[in-house]
Amino acid sequence: MVRKSMAQKKDSPATPTEKKKKKKDKPKQSFAETVREYLVAILVCLVIALFVVTFIVHPMAVPTPSMHTPPERMIPETDETLGDYNLLVGDRLIVDKLTIMANHFPLARMLALNHEIRRGEILVFKSPDRNSSHYLIPYVKRIIGLPGETIEIRQNTVFINGRRLLEPYKYHHLGEERPSQFANMPPLRIPDNHYFMMGDNRDFSSDSRDWGTVPAEYVFGKPLFILWSFPDREILQKAFPSGKYRGVHEVNDPMDVLTLYFYRIIYFWKTRWGRMFHFIPRGQCNLEDAPAPAVIYQP
Repeated sequence: MVRKSMAQKKDSPATPTEKKKKKKDKPKQSFAETVREYLVAILVCLVIALFVVTFIVHPMAVPTPSMHTPPERMIPETDETLGDYNLLVGDRLIVDKLTIMANHFPLARMLALNHEIRRGEILVFKSPDRNSSHYLIPYVKRIIGLPGETIEIRQNTVFINGRRLLEPYKYHHLGEERPSQFANMPPLRIPDNHYFMMGDNRDFSSDSRDWGTVPAEYVFGKPLFILWSFPDREILQKAFPSGKYRGVHEVNDPMDVLTLYFYRIIYFWKTRWGRMFHFIPRGQCNLEDAPAPAVIYQP
């Protein structure tokens, strides 16, 4: 009988008084402990984010029109382009760093974690021009010449080892036949572990024709897809009608940065929705045997 009453007492629910007593017995967390937990959680998140951005993927915005698609290649009333998918100023890219950086590690290559760089691909790399005021801004160009090849440009046509390169993605704003600063370039052998990069918008691109080949260790990524696209040049003109800046990458004054972000918010509806989440394919280019036009190079 005693055992039964003890069992009933054990199984019976706790009274309100007992519940209050249990709550009082529970130790309270101090303010310092709470702050420490939040700081540890933030630190862990920062470390994970830093690891992802450093070794796996990297977000970047296209700052200049060197890869710009001209209006005549745009499908009317859309943000789509004809042929190869070029890049517009204001495209926010997600860049694959893992497979490109894996090229520098033999073990990663053995495990097939790397991506072999091929002609026609768009790559992201550090500026080879270390004297440039914008050398910290990543460059995005298309790879034209591979290590060990001999490249030559005659009348705006690229020749690789004496064979003409067919490039459906390239565009000459001044016209294919009109001579420009880089319309001709004498034969150049690309050094080992170097690449020859060029922009698709050939008449408005600072590339290997200007500052030389790019060392392989400078290449750190390959664009995967467009995460977001916004007309930065148009908004820049609205924010600074005087033409103070040529591109958003030149905006460095704190108040001007705030002004630019304010205009981005109020004009957010101008987002180019049709370009979002488009994957960036490799440009189709082929070599063909063809006689090169005669050119007299100026010393």
